[in-house]
Amino acid sequence: MSDLTLMAENIRTALEALEHTQDAGDELREKVTRENYAAFRQRMNELYQRLHKLNAMLLHEDEMALDEFADALNRAFNSPPSEYRRASGHGQ
Repeated sequence: MSDLTLMAENIRTALEALEHTQDAGDELREKVTRENYAAFRQRMNELYQRLHKLNAMLLHEDEMALDEFADALNRAFNSPPSEYRRASGHGQ
């Protein structure tokens, strides 16, 4: 999976977590119970984790772009993609 594909996947899962959090928030507004509050807190935590992961990737976007560029050059010259990845902080 390329770095850009991984970033797109992380964006998709963050948006999905946001939707789930909104649904849990709606349920909490409709009926304030301990269970709904716990579900909302759990969804908020999941959203936070997804956004934190996406932020870690964005902090290293220049390294990711360089890796993508190197892979594109390798493909242009019919070479396999590089095994070594320069970006150290993404995918955590």
